[in-house]
Amino acid sequence: MDKHPGYLFRLLLAFVLLQFSVGAWAAQVLDNSYILKAEPQQLAPTSFEGVPAWIRAQQETSLSLSGGSYWMVNPLRVASREQSWVIDVRNSIIESIDLLLLGQDGSMQQAHSGYDADYQYLFDYGRRFTIKPGIDYWLVVKVESRYYSSAPEIRLAPEREHRLSADRHATAVVLCLGGLIFIACYNLFIFFTTRDKAFFWYGLYVLAYFCGWALTFHLPVHLFQFRQLELHHLFFISLPILNILFYNNFLQLSLYSPKLWRLSRILLWACVLALPTSIWLLSYTAIIASVLIMLWIGLAIVCGNVCLMKGFSPARYFIMAFSCLLLPAIIILPGNMGITPDFFEYAELATLLGGTADALLLSLALASKLKLLSEERQEYIRKLGIAWERARSDSLTGLANRLAYDESLADTCLSSGIPKPGYMLVLLDIEGLKRVNDTLGHGEGDRLLLAVAEELKSWSVAKLKPFRIGGDDFALLLPEAEAQQLQNLLPRLEQRIASEGFAELCVNHGSATSTDKEKIQDWVRAADKDLYQCKSLRRRELHARQLAAAEGLPR
Repeated sequence: MDKHPGYLFRLLLAFVLLQFSVGAWAAQVLDNSYILKAEPQQLAPTSFEGVPAWIRAQQETSLSLSGGSYWMVNPLRVASREQSWVIDVRNSIIESIDLLLLGQDGSMQQAHSGYDADYQYLFDYGRRFTIKPGIDYWLVVKVESRYYSSAPEIRLAPEREHRLSADRHATAVVLCLGGLIFIACYNLFIFFTTRDKAFFWYGLYVLAYFCGWALTFHLPVHLFQFRQLELHHLFFISLPILNILFYNNFLQLSLYSPKLWRLSRILLWACVLALPTSIWLLSYTAIIASVLIMLWIGLAIVCGNVCLMKGFSPARYFIMAFSCLLLPAIIILPGNMGITPDFFEYAELATLLGGTADALLLSLALASKLKLLSEERQEYIRKLGIAWERARSDSLTGLANRLAYDESLADTCLSSGIPKPGYMLVLLDIEGLKRVNDTLGHGEGDRLLLAVAEELKSWSVAKLKPFRIGGDDFALLLPEAEAQQLQNLLPRLEQRIASEGFAELCVNHGSATSTDKEKIQDWVRAADKDLYQCKSLRRRELHARQLAAAEGLPR
C-alpha cells in the first residue's frame, strides 16, 4: 500500500515540475506597472500619446488585498518576430479584467476577461493580442474584484508557448484534483466498512480541499458556468475544522495530550465563527483564512510531534504530511496577507501540489494506523485463543475440562436440541481417589490422575474425546461404532492404575448412546444411571468377598 501512493506522488511531482519549467521559460512578467486607483465612471486613455498625461493626472497607489478597482499600466515593446501574443493577469481570482493595448502606430486592441467572463484557455484569464516587433505600446489593464488573494501579475508570452504552458498547467491541476477526489472517496468508502471516524473526517477534509481548489481554478465555471465567489473560502476555512476532528480521532489527542486537544477545540470554534465571513466579509475573508490556516498547520505539527514522542508511530506520516503543507504555507500565506511579495510563479499550483502531497501522506498515516490496528487485533486474537484454550482445558491433566465437555455435548445436537444419533457417552469414576488423598497426600492423588489422563490420551480410538469433568470423574465421547473397541480398552485403565501402585482402586464406568434421546439431559442421565448400576454391582461384589473372607469360605 505504501508503494502506490509514493508512485502517484512522484508522477504528480514530475508533471508539476515540468509545468513550472515551461512556465518560467515561456512567460515574461511585466513588473514595472503603474498602479492607479480606478475611480467610478473613469475612462481609460484613448491614444498612445495620451497615456503619460493620463497617468500624471492620477496618483499612484498600491493594490489593497481587500478589493477594489485599479489601473495597471505598463509600457511594452517586443523584439521577437512573433506577432501573436497572450496577455494574462494571474496570481489571484479577479472578477473583471479589461485589457487595452494602445500602439505607437495608432492601433487599439481591447479584450475583457476575468472570473465573470468566458475563457480562452483552461484555468487562466489569458487573451490573444497582436503585437508587432519594434513598436512601442502602452498596456492599460483595469482589474476589479471584491478581494484579491494576492497581488495580481501581468504575464506576456507568445500564443503558441502560452497554450502549451496552459495545457501542461491544466494537466497538473486536473491530476491533483483527480487525486484528491479519489483519496476522498476511497477513505469515505473505508469508513462505511470500518466505521472508524478518522476515515470519515479525513474523507470530508480531502473533499473540502478538492472543492476549495476546484473553485479556485474555476472548474465549476468551465464545466457548468457556475460562479459563486462567496463559496471559495468557505471550504478553505472549513479545512481546519474537519482536520482537527480528524487528527483528534487519528492521533487520539484527547488521550495523549488533553491540553493540546483543548487548544485545538478553541481553534476549531474560531474557524466555525469565521465561516460566515466568506459571505458577509468577503473583502477580508482571504486574510482571515490565511491566519487561521497558519495557526492550524502549526498546531497540527505540534500535536503530531507530541503524539509521536509518546509512542504513536503512525504520527510520523502525519508530521511529514503537514510538513508538505508548511513549506508552501510559509512562502505563500504571508503574500496572501500582504506581508511579503510572492516568491515564485504558480503559487496556487504549488499550494495545490503541497495539499495533494499532504493528502497522500495522510493516507499513508491512516494505512499505517490500519496496519497497527490489524497487528494489535491479530495479537489480541492470538492471546484470546490461548486464553480460550486454557479456559477449556484442565490445568493438572491437560485434558478438556467441564466447559469443553458441555460444548462438545451441545455440538452433537441438532438445531432443535435433540442429540444426533450415532454417539456414545461414557462416564468414568475413579473410586478410592479420596482415600488416596487422605492417606497418602494430594501429591499421590495428582500422580494417579496424571496416569489416568496419560492412559486415556494413548488410546487410538477414532474421534475419541476424553474429558476431566470433576475431581475423580472423567468422560469419553466417541462414535457409537467405536464402542466395542473402547470396551476392550477399559480394562487397561485399571491395569495402569495398578501399575502405579494403586491396586486397591477400581474404575467404575457407565455408558449410553444418543440414539432415541429427546434431550441431552436424558442422554447424560442414562449414562449416569448405568454408572450408578456399575458402582452398585462393584460394591455388592466387594461386600460378598468381605463376607466370604469373614466366614472363612473360599471365594
